[in-house]
Amino acid sequence: MGIVMNEIFEQIAKSRITLEEFGDFIEHFPALLWRIDIINNQIEYLNRHQVRGLGDQSGLLLQNHTFRRKVVLEEDFHFLEQFMTAVRNGETKATVFRIRINDGEVIWIKVTGTLYRKNPRYYIGYMLDVSDTVGIVQEISEKDFESAAVIEGLDYPVILIRADSKNILAHNSAARKLFGYKAGEFARLTSKKLFHNTVHHYLNRVYEDATFEKKWEGQLVFQHKKQTWFQGQSVIRYLPIHGVRVFRLSIHEVNADSDGAEAIVVSHNGFSRSEMSERETYQERLMDKLNNVTDMEEILEIILKNQYGHMSFDSIIYSDVYEKKNKVVVYTAGEPLKAMRQGETFSYEGTIAENIERYGLDHLIMGDTFSSIKAIDWALFIPHGLRSYFAKSFYERKRMRTVLVICSAKQNQFSEKYINDYALLYEPFLKGLKNWRQQQ
Repeated sequence: MGIVMNEIFEQIAKSRITLEEFGDFIEHFPALLWRIDIINNQIEYLNRHQVRGLGDQSGLLLQNHTFRRKVVLEEDFHFLEQFMTAVRNGETKATVFRIRINDGEVIWIKVTGTLYRKNPRYYIGYMLDVSDTVGIVQEISEKDFESAAVIEGLDYPVILIRADSKNILAHNSAARKLFGYKAGEFARLTSKKLFHNTVHHYLNRVYEDATFEKKWEGQLVFQHKKQTWFQGQSVIRYLPIHGVRVFRLSIHEVNADSDGAEAIVVSHNGFSRSEMSERETYQERLMDKLNNVTDMEEILEIILKNQYGHMSFDSIIYSDVYEKKNKVVVYTAGEPLKAMRQGETFSYEGTIAENIERYGLDHLIMGDTFSSIKAIDWALFIPHGLRSYFAKSFYERKRMRTVLVICSAKQNQFSEKYINDYALLYEPFLKGLKNWRQQQ
């Protein structure tokens, strides 16, 4: 057990428990205890506990990617993968996921781990079967979430938004009254229509905070049907209800002062008024350059040659996604991709589009393609010398149809802190895409 156990033995010597009693406790503790040497990528098990249904293969959940893929339920697989990423990064992490054992039974597994503070080379943790308790937690949570989703009787505006597509699931009469839409009109809206356009880029951060913290509170700027601004103290809660991930937006303390609303927009985005004006001017000019362009390669070239802020990409890819046909058609611009023919087709399976869709991501950043396990990275990006990328998906009629990817030959070229810069490309690109499709 090395360094960790020596220090534990020192603590035992100072306590009333004997070394034999402590060893017996470790051996019979109802969880698999382990320690990982992060530098050497080696795992050591501190007792012989076995997870029900896995027996002496229990440790393979942590060790073997192929084994994980085989036994972990597909929809939960990313939870365990995120945990393994936290292990590699030395971050404290806990997660729960489901596995299917030999007789077809599904059981719940919890893994928890943290960096050993006295020697950061080691990451320690445990794995146990929590099937007996997870049902209780689910029952309590479902009742709470269902109660939170009952909104019609409330006297303040409440809107339920799908976490994946951002479409509106439900709204109450107070929301209709505030925004000025009739019930039928409201049902046809996407939630983006409710927010003033200067807040759109900030919303990704708000939704991320709500997802991971379960709740976000703050001022947001909205717009009525008549396009006038107003601001409101807002609360966004994350509610997984019967397998559907939902954001519950409630609005309080409405203020119709448009000057005040503009100040909130500026403070939320973290830009001065002059910076906001500069960014809007850049976006408008780029849209003007794309105004009558109908050739996709030319559209991508214009975007490539007109960058702003921290964009820093040397290639750009438009993926035309056909999930049902299991294909993605790719159009490109940039020196590294010059050898590719326009309209080259790849299988949908293993693409960025599939990855984003499967895990309900808003966007995807790949810091180093050589560390990837996605088929498309090895088929497209690595052969052309592309080491990092930022990808953004777009939906039509609730289905993903488009992915825009900006790429670099350098590692770690893209970062979450520059999302607002990348987002300036969305509207111009979609304008060019519309031109191209009409021409097609």
